[in-house]
Amino acid sequence: MDIRIAVLGSATFIERLKSFEQELAYTRLDYYIYQTPVDATEIVKNINPCDAVFFSGSLPYIYAKDAINRLPIPSYYLKQDVAVITTTLLSIYYSNHIPMAQISIDLIEPTLIQNVLDDIGQHSSYPFMFKIEPTYDLEETIKFHAELHNGGKTSLAVTSIHAVYQALRSMNIPVIRMLDPKNSILKGLEDTRSIALLAKSESAKISVGYIQLSPNTLVTDEILKKIAGTIQASFVQTNPQLYTFFSTLGNVQVALENNTVQKWFKFFSAPIRVAFGYGKTVIEATQNAKDALSYTTDNTAFLITDHKELVGPYPNNQQHIQLKTNDPKLVQLAKETTLSPANLSKIIQFSRSLSSVEFTAPDLEAHLQVSRRTTERLLKKLVDQGYAQVVGEEMTYQQGRPRAIYKLNFPTYS
Repeated sequence: MDIRIAVLGSATFIERLKSFEQELAYTRLDYYIYQTPVDATEIVKNINPCDAVFFSGSLPYIYAKDAINRLPIPSYYLKQDVAVITTTLLSIYYSNHIPMAQISIDLIEPTLIQNVLDDIGQHSSYPFMFKIEPTYDLEETIKFHAELHNGGKTSLAVTSIHAVYQALRSMNIPVIRMLDPKNSILKGLEDTRSIALLAKSESAKISVGYIQLSPNTLVTDEILKKIAGTIQASFVQTNPQLYTFFSTLGNVQVALENNTVQKWFKFFSAPIRVAFGYGKTVIEATQNAKDALSYTTDNTAFLITDHKELVGPYPNNQQHIQLKTNDPKLVQLAKETTLSPANLSKIIQFSRSLSSVEFTAPDLEAHLQVSRRTTERLLKKLVDQGYAQVVGEEMTYQQGRPRAIYKLNFPTYS
């Protein structure tokens, strides 16, 4: 399967990549040139349809992050790693014969140079280093190299930024670019191709959806076809009040993220309930949709993924609740406390949301949206098995019994 990748880079990077792009099997590259990394933000907004986006470095990726988050496709960037540093330093050593102490370098992670030099026993001499921050100033970077050279402290500048390279050359300051090894570039593009294939595979998974009408509610074929069109689905009437839609994960995910489902509610004179299930087979997706339907209330939608994760309610408060437990420690916890995976997932989410490790029963009750009695029963199960303990009391009112203060005794961050 051919994968089309949009490549964002400097003119020099793209010219070099073109010289060996034929080594990439089943991959088509569309090139977008920027003058400075800041340009990447606008370029991303205007790329043609493709399967993934590849950035020649972390700076353009960082600048375009907000635009990237709005893309329906994955993205990847070429990292400045030890291979890049080692290749550059070797090139300087063999081609320029310039001591380390007479070199100025701008880069994302100065510690990489220190680590490489320390590994080869070069502890006494380091280059002048300038750390490039995400909010870096181009003129400040140019000034760093220029002042060192003009002051007679350096003989060569090494830069990670094409615009800096051009500026220093115009000032007749000896400068080279950081060298990205060919193998690193090819591997980066192969990794990009892999995540694009994975995204395509995920997007093509089957989705089954249900729309359950209120009693005695009628709906026209025109409305049903309009709804089906928004998720590229076919549909059948399962019973007088229930319609089943067959689509793909990708189409449904876009509809949920764009609040398209919320617009469906306006097509009906009475409340409806919407549920979706994802799966590798129609049977799996159908069962997940049936289970999701049991969680719905009027004019809400729920989703159960193929990983047994309950998501919803849409359009508001999209909580992610695990309905299946795989971690051996959590499986043991669920077995000993007889807590369901759903309740266990909710308690873990509650713990992660806390600003303090301590909490009260009313705190947990508000998060779970269940009765006080149910909350206290859950806490008792945890305390009885040692997975929670009472660590204090609080009395914020004048009458009645003090509230117990709890803390959890099992990991919730994994």
